[in-house]
Amino acid sequence: MQIRLLPLALLAFACVEAHAVEDAAPQEPAAAVERPARIRLFGQNGVGLTMYTNALCEKQYDEEIEASGSIGHYFKAMVRKKPENISIGMPETDDTRNLATRDKLWASPYYSEHPLVPGQPVRLQANIANGSGWTCNRGRGIEISFVPEPGMDYEGDMIRDFEGGHCGIALRQVAADGTVTPLVGRLMPPKCPAEPAPAPSLMVMMMDADNLQYRLAEEGAGIDELDNDEDSVEDLEEMIAEAPLAGGMPLCIVTSGDADASEFGKKLPALLEKRGVQSQVVRVDGKALAAEWGLTEQRPLNFALAEHYCRSVTRRN
Repeated sequence: MQIRLLPLALLAFACVEAHAVEDAAPQEPAAAVERPARIRLFGQNGVGLTMYTNALCEKQYDEEIEASGSIGHYFKAMVRKKPENISIGMPETDDTRNLATRDKLWASPYYSEHPLVPGQPVRLQANIANGSGWTCNRGRGIEISFVPEPGMDYEGDMIRDFEGGHCGIALRQVAADGTVTPLVGRLMPPKCPAEPAPAPSLMVMMMDADNLQYRLAEEGAGIDELDNDEDSVEDLEEMIAEAPLAGGMPLCIVTSGDADASEFGKKLPALLEKRGVQSQVVRVDGKALAAEWGLTEQRPLNFALAEHYCRSVTRRN
């Protein structure tokens, strides 16, 4: 298996000085981290396929992504406007090369590729969505879940056998040369554990010129957000002053170059110095990280991926 690694530019978080936060020059990501997993989901008219990320059980997940089956997709198919394929660099397979063979009765097949956080369970749920009266599992649909591994690629596809009355979800692992291997998924537990195991403490901040997202990366903690403008500077000051940054707890800041000249970018170095946590700071160039992982404007670096990187580089797994 060939895994791309980020350029090796070791930056121990215990040695970062305050001036590193002020440095606006382009930077490389801080350390070697395997790229996220990726999945290619196939969609077409009449098929409802939904992905749930970080799905710990049926009712608890981070994001719901509709891969296929929306009303908008249906009307586009009626006028022969097929959704565009969206790629983030996954190898071609027989299924992508032969996509046109699925285009029957206004099926309008397409695919979309998504980055996945390694180690976080993914749930796929599918059903027939064409109103024909034919359903899967008496209308309840079908589902499968799996845990993606770092640097690995996958395909998810709904299989329909109208004559046999059978529905299924095909899950395949994609090799670098485009060959695929079927994977056996598992059923998602209906309920989450009453007391999930706590994760080690880590503060993650993701900042651009418009806003700041942040959270204390413990089990169950939510993501908070502030507008990056003059009116919110007081809120930023309060947040930094009150953040539970214990001694030795890493503070990982993922930022784009244009954020350094923003209201928050100008204030942050002094606030961190006043709090006395300069030696705990790891600064990451978000644009360099997104480029190394092959992310695009359609599939940008998000908070979950940034946090995955921060956990890896600070070894807070």
